[in-house]
Amino acid sequence: MLAVMLALLNVSAQEKREGYVVNSFWSNWFIQAGLDMSLQNPYGHDFGDVFPNGKSFGVHAALGKRFTPELTIRGRVNWENGIKLLKNGHDNWLAPFYQPGENMDKGGYITFVGDIQFDIHNLFCGYRTDRLWNMQVFPRLGGAYNFGVSKGTPLLGFGVANTFRINDNLGLYFDVAYNMVSSGFVGVEKNTGTGSNSNGFFDIDLGVTIELGKTRGFKKIEQ
Repeated sequence: MLAVMLALLNVSAQEKREGYVVNSFWSNWFIQAGLDMSLQNPYGHDFGDVFPNGKSFGVHAALGKRFTPELTIRGRVNWENGIKLLKNGHDNWLAPFYQPGENMDKGGYITFVGDIQFDIHNLFCGYRTDRLWNMQVFPRLGGAYNFGVSKGTPLLGFGVANTFRINDNLGLYFDVAYNMVSSGFVGVEKNTGTGSNSNGFFDIDLGVTIELGKTRGFKKIEQ
C-alpha cells in the first residue's frame, strides 16, 4: 500500500509541475451527507452469514478539501445502529453478541476517520471539470467507540469512492470500505491480530456532495 501511495504522489507532483494552479486554502471545500450500511465481520465467523447477523444501518457526514486534482483529504463521522427508524432486529454480531437490539438500545456505535483520497481518473486520464464519474482510492485512519460494550478502538481501513457529477454545485457519491478494529469492539475478547480473518466491518455509503464557496476546480497554466 505504501509503495502504491508513493507512486501516486509522484504522479501527482509531476502533474502539478505541468501547470495546474493550486487554489487558495479556502477553495475546493465540500460537505457530504448520506446513509450507510455496515456489515460486521468478527473473527471466527463466516462472512457468508453476515446477512442478517452482522448488518446494520446508520448515517454519516463528511467535510473535505481537494488540494490538487489528484489529492483530497476528507474527515468523516458515522453514527451507526443508533436510529430506531433504521432498526435491524437480527443484529446478532453487533456487540454485545447474540443480544439483538441491545446495541441499538445503548446507542449503537460511532466512528471518526480521516481519508486520503487519490483520484484515479485525474491521475491517469487527466483532469476535467465536466467529467461525470470520478473514482478515488483511499487509506483510512481513525477511531471508533461502541456504546453497546462501552469500548473504543483504533481503526485502520482502505476503500474505494465513486463520485458522480450532477452540476457545479451538487453530486452523488457511492463508497465501499473495509475497516479493521480491535476484538473488544466487536464483543470478542481475544487478541486476533490482523489478516483476512481479523475483526472488522465493511461500510457501504450513499449520499450527496455539496460544493462550498465560489472558487472551485483547478485552472491549467497556459504554456
